[in-house]
Amino acid sequence: MSRLLCFGAAAVSVACLATPAAAAPPTTMDCSIQTRSGHYVTAVDGGGRAADVVRTDATTVGPTERFQLIALTATTFAVRTANKNYISVVGGGGRTADVIRSNATTVGANEKLAVVPIADGWAAIRTPSGNYLTAVGGGGRRAEVVRSDATKIGPDERFKFNC
Repeated sequence: MSRLLCFGAAAVSVACLATPAAAAPPTTMDCSIQTRSGHYVTAVDGGGRAADVVRTDATTVGPTERFQLIALTATTFAVRTANKNYISVVGGGGRTADVIRSNATTVGANEKLAVVPIADGWAAIRTPSGNYLTAVGGGGRRAEVVRSDATKIGPDERFKFNC
């Protein structure tokens, strides 16, 4: 008999795996992250950057569109890029410019994110400050890609984790 295990207690339908009944929940999951427009989030150069960090215009998943979600607690996770760096939310959130970086080598306060399930497999990403990440324009962008100042979940704060 198998059961459906999900990443984090709050991630009810976001990133789930069918596992044997006796198995423990996963502590890491390899995922792509899709925006509302159907595009995928890309870590430019696979991570390790402080500027031009991510894009949301990929139409297929390659190595730079794969992220490792690492469970820190039942409700928080860190995101590791292909180059083994972590995604950081600058200042913990609340920004419209210089929003994220992909050059952290360890997990600190600004690397701890939360998945907030919405419906139909969609989720929001809550920053350490309690704001939400926004894919500007719903995705499909190479510049001014992400913001971290949303105080409520709208259409552009929806992401799908494909794990």
